[in-house]
Amino acid sequence: MAIGRRRLLASVALTALAAPVLARGTETRATAAPETAPAPGAAPGPAPGAGPLVMQVVAHEDDDILFMNPDLSNSIADGTPSVTVFVTAGNGTGDPCTSVCWDTAGEPLRTWNRQMGAINAYSRMAGAGDTDPGTDEVGHWTAEAWTVAGKQVERYVLKDRPVHLVFLNLHDAKLGGVLSGGTDTTVVPVGSPMSGSSTYTAADVVEVLRQLMVTYRPTVLRAQDDLPDSRYSGDHADHVAAARFAGLAAAQYGGTLIQVNYRDYNIGDSPVNLDPSAAGVKGVAFAEYAGHDHSTGNYSAAWFSRMYYRWSRGTSWAGLNQDGRPQVFVVRGGAVHTYWREADGSWGGPVRMADPGGWLVPGVAVASNADGRLEVFARRLTDHHIVSLPQGTPNGRWWGGWADHGNPNAGLGNESQVGVPAVAAAQDGHLELFVKNGGGGLSTIRQTGPGGAWTPTWTDLGGTDLQDPVTAIRDGAGTIEVFAATRTGVLGWRQGAPNGTFGGAAAIPGARPASAPRTALDQDGRIELAYREVGTAAMQVSYQTRPGGPWSQSPASLGGHGGVGEPAAVTLGGRVVLFERNRRGGVSTTAQTAPNAGYGPWQDLGGTFLDHPAAVVDGAGVLHVFAIGTDGRVYFRTGTTATTFGGWQGLPL
Repeated sequence: MAIGRRRLLASVALTALAAPVLARGTETRATAAPETAPAPGAAPGPAPGAGPLVMQVVAHEDDDILFMNPDLSNSIADGTPSVTVFVTAGNGTGDPCTSVCWDTAGEPLRTWNRQMGAINAYSRMAGAGDTDPGTDEVGHWTAEAWTVAGKQVERYVLKDRPVHLVFLNLHDAKLGGVLSGGTDTTVVPVGSPMSGSSTYTAADVVEVLRQLMVTYRPTVLRAQDDLPDSRYSGDHADHVAAARFAGLAAAQYGGTLIQVNYRDYNIGDSPVNLDPSAAGVKGVAFAEYAGHDHSTGNYSAAWFSRMYYRWSRGTSWAGLNQDGRPQVFVVRGGAVHTYWREADGSWGGPVRMADPGGWLVPGVAVASNADGRLEVFARRLTDHHIVSLPQGTPNGRWWGGWADHGNPNAGLGNESQVGVPAVAAAQDGHLELFVKNGGGGLSTIRQTGPGGAWTPTWTDLGGTDLQDPVTAIRDGAGTIEVFAATRTGVLGWRQGAPNGTFGGAAAIPGARPASAPRTALDQDGRIELAYREVGTAAMQVSYQTRPGGPWSQSPASLGGHGGVGEPAAVTLGGRVVLFERNRRGGVSTTAQTAPNAGYGPWQDLGGTFLDHPAAVVDGAGVLHVFAIGTDGRVYFRTGTTATTFGGWQGLPL
């Protein structure tokens, strides 16, 4: 970019886009037949604020491209309205620097260049720019100075596309200090339409973000890592601060938006989980940005081949009532909202369940007590405790308060690193609860009897380097088995006898996972253990040679349609069925060709979804697969065979 390029100013005030929109529903109980809908992610209205909308809040002008892709590019390419808020100016890098420089005189130009890098990247992701990363796409955008909560920000709007970029322009590397109680003044970029700097406290940052949420009414909030894993590479203080500011604003906003957090620098310590095609698409978007920020020495090549969620939603957020009716549980605004199928085939909900006493992370697990009462388990972010909420009666009402199961690392200083829960029922019906503990091993508590009280003390089952989340299942021999990925393999624990204690961890032969594992039972009671392969994102399956027995010496490769994260797995008519979120953000599926056999071809079920699907087989033998759209709604498809499905149907917000 030539120095002195004239900045484009908007010729319109864009006030229509800034106007609040009507609320999209309530949290009161409702019963309605599911709406027949186009594949989730289909092109929405022309402007943010009029329907589904994804908001990204990030610290720097490259954080979204590096750490939220390919999710970001998938939703933009699919036409979902998008607003990205860059909290800092990123003034520490950007042309003409080739590394990092902090001279005050160069801040306006470096800030402008980093903005132009973001402009170019979003033009390419939206299909509005050319194929030359060295040219500016600013002609496709309008820009304005915009006052939000008394502070001037810059807003760019992509012409003929529902894409907005908002720049707050606080100083790079000072956001953590603002979060801790300091103040900062904003950088005014070269040629900016802003009349001057604004001064921010932490409360100001939160209020500006909250007001942006009020204006745009996002259905999904993407944010950075609010609590980096202390076992691995450190993170930028700005990343953590931006994530926490976003969370505070979301809590004060009070909407039912769904929050998705992404890991940052430390993804480089985890296995490659993007297939080469997805990594290539991510690289193209970044090349557009890098044309204005040549500080390549600051970037790790590992970041381009990975994308990891900080808090996995997992695939265990659906369960069955005692009478076989499905029920799903979705964390919105830090609380659990639930839907259930009625006896007549219609759906009830959403209902906001009891106050959990603090903000919950997305990952929940559902299990059935011995008497048929469902129970949902969650991890509270505010105090890092594991909590649960049971039904008061089978098929009926739920308790008005959550049970607190504490933290397996209480008093050890690493309580914040505990993972999300997994649960399984023992042969006699009592439930056992498992989490990755703060030291990276596996911890458990159990009910003292079927449907009874929980043991007050957690037991450490050992293991090291566990990645979240873990999974548990009762095998055909009647014993619970628990599995967890590490960065180099998969570990398994097994009860020595039905209802008994667990032995030590054993490695699953040949497993090289790039995701958490998930389990289902073959017709003959053997476990099928599915996970993605490092470097290819292909689905792989390890399997027992007999129920409760040894494992295949090498996994079977099933291929697939790419994507990240663990699959959902169920058994229908004796055949194991797997569902994955594919590289384009939709759902793909494969199934065994016959009970206890190999798997058939994959089919793409379409859609554009957030993170991971869930699946259950109801009491009538109907398979349900659930996923959450970018509009925040729950969608489902049903099938009476393992390979034939109806269209996507949506449940109301």
